[in-house]
Order: sequence, then structure tokens, then C-alpha cells
Amino acid sequence: MKFKYIEEDFKVKEDPCFELKSSGEFACFKLIKKNWNTPSVIETIAKKLRISTKSIGYAGNKDKFAITEQYITIPLSESEVENVENLNLNGVSIKFVGWLTERITLGFLKGNKFKIVVRQCDNEKTFSFDKVKNLYGPQRFGVGNQNVEVGRALLKKNFELACKLLKLEVEDRNFVNILASLDARVLRIYISAYQSWLWNNVANRIENMDELEVFGFLTDCKDDNVAKYYEEILTKEGIKREDFLIKQLKKISMEGTKRKLYLDINNFSYIWESDEMFPGKNKCTLTFELGKGSYATVLIDYLFY
Repeated sequence: MKFKYIEEDFKVKEDPCFELKSSGEFACFKLIKKNWNTPSVIETIAKKLRISTKSIGYAGNKDKFAITEQYITIPLSESEVENVENLNLNGVSIKFVGWLTERITLGFLKGNKFKIVVRQCDNEKTFSFDKVKNLYGPQRFGVGNQNVEVGRALLKKNFELACKLLKLEVEDRNFVNILASLDARVLRIYISAYQSWLWNNVANRIENMDELEVFGFLTDCKDDNVAKYYEEILTKEGIKREDFLIKQLKKISMEGTKRKLYLDINNFSYIWESDEMFPGKNKCTLTFELGKGSYATVLIDYLFY
């Protein structure tokens, strides 16, 4: 079985939660990309426009090895819109779609729509599922869990190690200043990766709950077992609740939230066909919708492994 054999085998579109306006402070663009991760393409757009990456709003990070469609906002005048549409980036399309009165921020969407092809399958199978854990996918953690390692270093206030892992050039040991110069959304990815690693560890040990706390400095676990599991892991890690409040880098402090324990899967369908790329094998094309923050790779793993 092969998953993500080519970029076209993994397509995702955001399902926005906003309504476009005829005027507004923020120009909204549909961003379609191939073989780019979201932070990289945002940084490149910002450089070409000579603006700060922080001024470009987006709702979430999308896969690199895929064809993805999402929305971004940039504070612009009407006369400046054409400059954005005319940016020449290989594998990227940017189209103006309207105006918004507020900036798109992380989580600013209903969910995502997927069309995924799984190739080189021996036999066709019928899919059925009841409850699928809403685990964070491996792409959240980075290659070799590097994102988790950076997040752990930041939480332990080992800013020197964080800079080393991120391969940042630091002068006069000004580690905090270098980290503070980065887009806070990027740094939060690493704290979130550590939170996600924690969450997966606890989620795999419990059943039959609607929501499970994503641990942060304000987290108060109502379930005794959940509290015990988090305490066990954090004690072993040498990390305390207050460590998620990072006074040196306040913008990346994480207060905690809640996450659905099971995937919210809608409009699921699939088709089996002969695989044109692997003669004698079958391919399965799946279409479905997931709530925001959920990972299609988790559902694929559940269905095919």
C-alpha cells in the first residue's frame, strides 16, 4: 500500500467559517500550493511584498507533499491587490476572493475537505467505523520528533538548545532575542507539538469521553484518571503546569484548551479502481470532511493498517 505516492494523491481544501464582504481592511486570497508547507510560503510571500510575515493571516498549517487550498488575509488597499496576484511562485496560485473586516487567525475555519488516493492495494475492502480516536498525526511532530524536542526545550527554558535545534545563528548568546524575532505562530508550532505529544499519550489510555484537555498553564482536569495520566508523564518529563507560561516569550505561552476525543467524520465515500501506476494492483479514492485540527492521516492509518 502506498500513500501520498504523488502530490496529486492528497488534496485538501479549507471549509471557511467567514463570509466575504464588499469592502474591508483585509484583502482575502485563496492560496493553492503544491510542495510547500504553509509557514514557508507565507514567509516567501511576505519577503516578496516586503511586509512582515506577522501581517499575513491564515487559519492553519497545510501539508507540504500535497495540493492544498486555504485562505489568507493581508491588510492592503484595493490598488495593491494585483501585486499579490501577480507574485510568481513555482507551485503556488494566489487569487483575490474578497474582503474581510478581521484578520484570519489560527483555527478560523469550520474544518477541511479531503480527497485522497491510496495506491498499490492488493485487495478491495469494505470500510466501516464507529469511533476513531482524534489523534494528532505524525506530521505534527516533525521528522524524528524534532518539533516535540524544540517544544520541550522551550518549556524547560533551555533557549540555547532550542536555538541549536532550530539551527539559528546567535550572537553574544542572545538566545531569547533571536527566538523573539521569529513569527510567534511558528514558535507556537513547537509548543503545540509537545502538547500534542502529551495529548496522544493520554488519549490512547482513555475511552468514552467527548473531550480531553490539551494541557496548558490553566488546565484543570476534571477526570481523575486524566489528571493522573498527565501528572505521570509530566513528572517523568520534569515539566510543571507553570512551565507552559513562558515569561521570556509571552506570545508563545499556552493556557490549554480541549479537543474532541474522537474524529468528527462527515460525507465519507470511497471508490475502488484499477491502479494505473501499479498494474495488477488497486487504488482507493476517498473523500471526506474532518473538523478543524483533525488529521486525515489518522483516518487513513485506521482504515488501511
